[in-house]
Amino acid sequence: MEDLRGQTIVAIDDADSIRTFLRISLETYGATFYEARNAAEGVRLCKKYNPDIVVLDLGLPDKDGLDVLPEIKKEPDSRDPYVIVLTVRKDTDTKNKAWELGAQQFVTKPFTLDELMDAMQSTLKNNNTGSQASYY
Repeated sequence: MEDLRGQTIVAIDDADSIRTFLRISLETYGATFYEARNAAEGVRLCKKYNPDIVVLDLGLPDKDGLDVLPEIKKEPDSRDPYVIVLTVRKDTDTKNKAWELGAQQFVTKPFTLDELMDAMQSTLKNNNTGSQASYY
């Protein structure tokens, strides 16, 4: 498995256990990691750190993640980060909406580290190739 050295990742999830798991796992692979427990904090971190990847939960306490996604993708003074949606929602409408709004990957909870890393590596490998978004 490739490492994540040089990648800046922001995770936006209200569950402490998920953020802790992501931090430990992704830092182990060399990523620079920042975490937010709500949408407002997540958007602020994205503006401040200009991440390569955003891991975004859709069930945030202050705003639906689908409403946050365009804010992250359209920030004028930053790069367009890759977004991996991490959620319990499994319905086709939600997946399609996330992809329409610019998500590259859709990972459903519960998930394994292998599923998350596959989504990350696929996203990084397929950057700028126009590849279809994936579902894990």
